[in-house]
Amino acid sequence: MTQESQEIYSLIIPMRGKTLLLPNKALAEIAPFIDSEPPPAGHQPWHLGFLNWRGSRLPVISYERIYDETSPPLERRLKMVAIINTQLGIKETPYFGIGVEGIPRLGLVTRDSIEHKDPENIDNLHPVIAAEVIYKNREMLIPDVKELEKLIQNLTEEATLN
Repeated sequence: MTQESQEIYSLIIPMRGKTLLLPNKALAEIAPFIDSEPPPAGHQPWHLGFLNWRGSRLPVISYERIYDETSPPLERRLKMVAIINTQLGIKETPYFGIGVEGIPRLGLVTRDSIEHKDPENIDNLHPVIAAEVIYKNREMLIPDVKELEKLIQNLTEEATLN
């Protein structure tokens, strides 16, 4: 019996910190960070503001600032945003944005092309990091989109209360 090879088209997304590896189907679009508005007063340090995209107001976050508070803040002059499809089915926010440093490129991930960076440390990762991996000899993070959504949902609820 032969083992069927599973291939996942993924995006390699350059970040200020570590590179993200995200399944292609999780990404709706890469959009410029124009027609945006700043975050409200007293916002979380990882909340970069809101992007007006296709008639929706999307929260935009700095992924690095969530898992590493010592990471330098992204400037408001951020140029690109990865628009992420949500997975929890939150009607108010079907998408959110992650500030990116460069243009993503496509990668084909197979079982043989990826490995955990430190299999002993998986349980100690920040909740927004699903895995820390090595893909094509580079360290990358796979984000936990559901955990990010929970943070964003709390952020959105706080914004409506203020």
